[in-house]
Amino acid sequence: MPDDDTTKQLAQDLLDELDKPKSPEREAYEIRKEREDREALERFYISTGQAKPQLIIAHVLADLAAAIETANPTENTFEPIEVAFTYQNRKGVLRFIPSPSPKKPERRYLELSIKSESGVSTSSAFIDDGTNESIVAYLRKPEVVADTMATIEDLMQSLSRNRLA
Repeated sequence: MPDDDTTKQLAQDLLDELDKPKSPEREAYEIRKEREDREALERFYISTGQAKPQLIIAHVLADLAAAIETANPTENTFEPIEVAFTYQNRKGVLRFIPSPSPKKPERRYLELSIKSESGVSTSSAFIDDGTNESIVAYLRKPEVVADTMATIEDLMQSLSRNRLA
């Protein structure tokens, strides 16, 4: 069992270490860790629909724009790029798809779908079309957040009118 002097020395050594200034590496690590934790928590709230609707939609639009840029599909056919989200307890998907028309193979489309609360029915709308670049530019316009939310509200009303809500 350690004696009193050893315990006091250990306590003093710990206090001395705590009083030392942080190394630049440690400060950089703590800043990075705090940012990563904040981003992870924000992503969690967004994915579960617990964030403000504007924030959810802004992230969905930004995520799809980034995914399109990363994939940069150049072929006339490609797998759709989708970003799923939750909005007012409803599941939704913003989808980037190739042109269904053989006459316009270079065109791409944005489709927005929202499910009924039960998840059984879906209402969808095309919200833009163009090239990869024009769609990415569209997704990054600040006013598109409000437009997308209005479209979601319209789709939800459509489900309600048809008694599918």
